[in-house]
Amino acid sequence: MGMFDFLFGGSSPEMQPTSATAIPDYLQAAGANLVGAAQDVAQEEYIPYTDPMLAAMTPEQLAAQQQALGMAGVSTGQMAPAMAAMQAATGGPTAAQISGYMSPYMTGVADVAAQKMRDQSAIQQQKIAASAAGSGGLDSTRYAIQEAERQKNLTTGIGDLYAKAQAEAYGQASDMAQFAQTQGLQGAIGQGTLAAQQQQLGMADVQQQLGIGAMTQGANQQALDLAYNQWQQEQQHPQSQLNWLSGIMAADPNQQTTTTQTAVSQPGFFSNMLGLGASAANIAGTLGWKPLGG
Repeated sequence: MGMFDFLFGGSSPEMQPTSATAIPDYLQAAGANLVGAAQDVAQEEYIPYTDPMLAAMTPEQLAAQQQALGMAGVSTGQMAPAMAAMQAATGGPTAAQISGYMSPYMTGVADVAAQKMRDQSAIQQQKIAASAAGSGGLDSTRYAIQEAERQKNLTTGIGDLYAKAQAEAYGQASDMAQFAQTQGLQGAIGQGTLAAQQQQLGMADVQQQLGIGAMTQGANQQALDLAYNQWQQEQQHPQSQLNWLSGIMAADPNQQTTTTQTAVSQPGFFSNMLGLGASAANIAGTLGWKPLGG
């Protein structure tokens, strides 16, 4: 190699290995078709899912909801009179309650007995008067004493008669009022217990309907989920087919990889120096240097 070749010429070409894959013609055509099909799929518009995705409440659930709403406050309303009756029964019967049970029968019986006492006293008075007349009125003091005793006995007897009748009537009325109050207390307790039982039975019925409705709603939801999954698979079918076809093409055994040797020329010394000088001038210009006469 001469000096001129050293300065301006390049060095001897260097052989470097390169590799390339040979693709059969039928795969190249299929690949082009695959790219076109992929472009068509990519340009498809988004299709929203318009069918329902959540199962609606069943008739059993709606009925249970209405029943539960209708039961709100019912037990409280039933318990209010029961509590009032129990509070009223704790203090014993009042005088007004007792008087309500006072029977006029006792007064009627006492009136009859009192009239008999008056009739007997009148007979006694006649006897006393006859005795006084038979004596010629000489024993007027004795007559006065007997008459006074008769009137006293009559008054005392009638008073005792009515007092006893009143006491018996009051006692019977008190017993009857106490019995009625006890019955009312027991009824109030029973009413409160019944209200609680009705509430429990009603809630049990609501829970049963909710359970049946939940089973039906769950089955309906499964059907909706199945339909949605099926729709998703249908929408993804073109992409799945493209992926499947591209996988087959990538795995085709007829593709061959070949390695060849390619000569690459290296620049000469002077060319390298010119390149380095130009690079240095560019860097110096960037830093503000200017050549002479420039």
